[in-house]
Amino acid sequence: MLWVSALVTTLVMAVGALSVYTMHLYVDAYSDSEVAHSLAAFEHSYLDRDGRPVTALTDFTGQAPGTLIAVMSGDDVLSSAMFDDDGPQSAPPDLIADLESVDWTGSHPATLDLGDEGGFRVASTQTGDGLRLVSAVSMESANEAIAIKVVAVLGITAIAAVLAAVGTVVLVRQALRPMRRVAATAARAARIPLADEHHRITTRVRRADSDPDSEVGIVGETLNRLLANVDSALAVRAESDRRMRRFLTDASHELRTPLAAIRGYAELTRQDGPSLPATTEYALARIESESRRMTALVGDMLLLTRMDEGQGLEIETVDLCALVVDAINDVAVTAPDHDFQADLPDGPVWVEGDRARLHQVVSNLLTNARNHTPAGVSVTTTVRPPSEDPDGWVAVSVVDDGPGVEPELLPDLFGRFVRANKARSREMNSSGLGLAIVASIVEAHGGTVGAQSRPGRTEFLVRLPDVPSGRLDLHQPAARAAQVTPAP
Repeated sequence: MLWVSALVTTLVMAVGALSVYTMHLYVDAYSDSEVAHSLAAFEHSYLDRDGRPVTALTDFTGQAPGTLIAVMSGDDVLSSAMFDDDGPQSAPPDLIADLESVDWTGSHPATLDLGDEGGFRVASTQTGDGLRLVSAVSMESANEAIAIKVVAVLGITAIAAVLAAVGTVVLVRQALRPMRRVAATAARAARIPLADEHHRITTRVRRADSDPDSEVGIVGETLNRLLANVDSALAVRAESDRRMRRFLTDASHELRTPLAAIRGYAELTRQDGPSLPATTEYALARIESESRRMTALVGDMLLLTRMDEGQGLEIETVDLCALVVDAINDVAVTAPDHDFQADLPDGPVWVEGDRARLHQVVSNLLTNARNHTPAGVSVTTTVRPPSEDPDGWVAVSVVDDGPGVEPELLPDLFGRFVRANKARSREMNSSGLGLAIVASIVEAHGGTVGAQSRPGRTEFLVRLPDVPSGRLDLHQPAARAAQVTPAP
């Protein structure tokens, strides 16, 4: 709008300036014609019938109002007359003084400022007796006409600029209305949560806005092709994910039976331990250990696939404080060289969720701290009620004062099969799925999980939605006293 208005204003001002300039030339030409006519009449009437100069210029006729005539000898005015609507009169003294100060070396008409009388178009001629006849035509009416023209040009320019601005706004809005609809379609597509396999991009630019005969139509048609391409890619990916989950589910179920058989036959064979060679008994023990490890891995993979499909949750009201105490006591028994502490509120903190899965979340975080920190590290689990959270959520944090996590590993920490120290993780039978299971369970409960780490402090923070007070079961048994049992 600004550029178009500036362009129109410039063009109108240029046309107006050219109009004023041409009018000025016309006025000068017209004034030259008038002064030439006046000078010719003056020269013709200056001599009487006997050929002698007429001394009384106020007796002259045939001059238009606003005309000045004078007879000069050198720089002195001998006689003069000023014509108006009432007839000729003697020129005022200040006007005579201005005439006497003019340099009359030029012969062409010129515009002179003669005091209070304003501008005059002046011409002169020499007579045979050495006198100079001067004729001047007032430019007052011409200057008024030019001033009116300038004001008119400025007014037209202002009106044209306003009309150009208003017209530009109307035209641009009208022209960009289809573009706004295309942008709205793109915005609706951008708000679709593409991470969910059940969502498809079905929104499209309407046919009227995707006509390839216009620039907006080209954009709309291109956007439709892009959305269709992305939608087909999402459909292929969703189908691939479903096949992969189905494969993992089927494989996990099928592996459970042979793994149980391997473990059972190994335990059965070890019952004859005294009669077996030492190497055989050691081999059987390793078979049992690895079968247990593989069974746990298969169980984790099966759990992840169920979480991805939104299955396997048994929702109930859970006291998170009692659950955290149970998880700490379970892990503390297996890690006597770590100091496990709990920072809990005085009363229970309720959430809605699957008790077993939430227990697994806390246990996995504590186990992760145990496996990836050296002996003597303190691990503190804190539960914050909704009243202490700015968003009104329940928060559980697990903080240790160990060496920390590598910064480059933090963005992928909750990915599957991610290990902070691959060699050490294998020694501790870590599959790299513990934190991935934590993220899946928390997301299935509608919560969030994150991690922050620096040398000397690593924090895992789980946030879960609070249970509305009206939905709490009034007959819910009171939570038992939360107390952490020291590890032996």
